[in-house]
Amino acid sequence: AQQREAEEGARQEHAGAGKDAELPLVTVLVAARDEEARLPRTLDCLLAQDWPRDRLQLVVVDDRSDDATPQVLRDFAARHPGRLEHLRVNAVPPGVSPKKHALSLGLQAARGAWIAVTDADCTMGAGWLRALARRFEPGVGMVLGVTAYEEPAQGFSPAAGARALEFLSYGVAAAGLAGVGFPVSANANNLAYRREAFDAAGGYSAHGAIVSGDDDFTLQAIHAAGWDFRFCADHAARVRTEPPADFCAFWEQRKRWVGKTIHYRRAQVAFLSLVYLFYVSTAALLACGLLRIGPAHLGLLGLAGLAAKTGGEYMSMRAGLALFGLSPLMRFFGIASALH
Repeated sequence: AQQREAEEGARQEHAGAGKDAELPLVTVLVAARDEEARLPRTLDCLLAQDWPRDRLQLVVVDDRSDDATPQVLRDFAARHPGRLEHLRVNAVPPGVSPKKHALSLGLQAARGAWIAVTDADCTMGAGWLRALARRFEPGVGMVLGVTAYEEPAQGFSPAAGARALEFLSYGVAAAGLAGVGFPVSANANNLAYRREAFDAAGGYSAHGAIVSGDDDFTLQAIHAAGWDFRFCADHAARVRTEPPADFCAFWEQRKRWVGKTIHYRRAQVAFLSLVYLFYVSTAALLACGLLRIGPAHLGLLGLAGLAAKTGGEYMSMRAGLALFGLSPLMRFFGIASALH
């Protein structure tokens, strides 16, 4: 019995090794600027990935850091010989997005058939790469994952919880839109793509001057080039990131995100314009009802719009958070919905 057990264990180990031998070379790409405090955690997570070492290339681009980020990279490279490659950006050409310039420099050094991208302030489990890889079916050029805010040790306050839930709404929307094959948004700290698909889509050439959008524009371009895309809801694919320091930082981040949307593809701009028109119309109709402007039924139409908005959001967020394993955040739905 012991001999049969040993033989079965050897057979399974051999089968696992055979499967690993079929895995492609993956390059994990990170752009870091002034991240000395958070970068070590990210590097620890990436170096601990459950992926064959000879098929994993980690490239970190130091984007003009003024803190000890370069020393952190040198220390990690010395402690893990051959496992970390780091490059330095000293200047950015005029009219080019700094982050896209840094990522482009990293791509020049990338050898992987697949490129996985995250940020220097993120953490993930050891199964992150394998979870994303499982969604790379034939014809799939890009895989997206969900990102959530890190929860403080003392738990979320009501305001912070509402912001965390609002942040997750982007992931829920991205997952739902992926389900109907309509690419709108992605998160730059949790995605992977085939290098072949990225090159076929023209890389960053069409949107290199726009400050943000290294995620959304890439997703839309890869899809337009004839590739499919998937959303990975596997809990192992979840990435955690630090929330904005305060409400002002949160507000500035959201304004930055909105600013790029006018450069989306026409279908995406039309879709988002209709959503925005619905929001504005609902608010205007409610205002008319409260101020008794115009016919009385205008206020009722506003209430109907608000009910449709709130009810639809509640159902989709509850389903999405259950899918992501983050249902406890639904307790902040009322606050987040009112603020929105």
